[in-house]
Amino acid sequence: MKLNNKLLRILQKKDRYSRNTELYANYNTLSITDLHCFQILCIIQKFICHKDLLPKIYHNNFTENYKIHNYNTRNKNNLHLSSVNLYYGSKPITFKGCNLWNQLAEDIKNIKILLGLSVNSANFIIACLCVNG
Repeated sequence: MKLNNKLLRILQKKDRYSRNTELYANYNTLSITDLHCFQILCIIQKFICHKDLLPKIYHNNFTENYKIHNYNTRNKNNLHLSSVNLYYGSKPITFKGCNLWNQLAEDIKNIKILLGLSVNSANFIIACLCVNG
């Protein structure tokens, strides 16, 4: 990640005190961590809306809350977060993906069109996560 930031500074002829967010914004691209989060969200969206496009390994990784409870809850449309005891338990895609998806606004969750690799949609979704989270 440091190398990526350094390359952007060299290409844009910026000093080492310039902000990383500005460097990525100038090239209309995502940082490595934002790109990682966006790709996880794309997998979750495929799981919910287009399960046939996912590899079979992901078919049983996520569970909606309405499949856990026999009664309505206000979070019934969210994904179920399994409990973790350690910091490392929060790293797998099954936990991190559910956590990211549950932070999204309902209108974004209801989009049925594939998110894809559109930089504009990625920036919008990452900005929504930053505002909500």
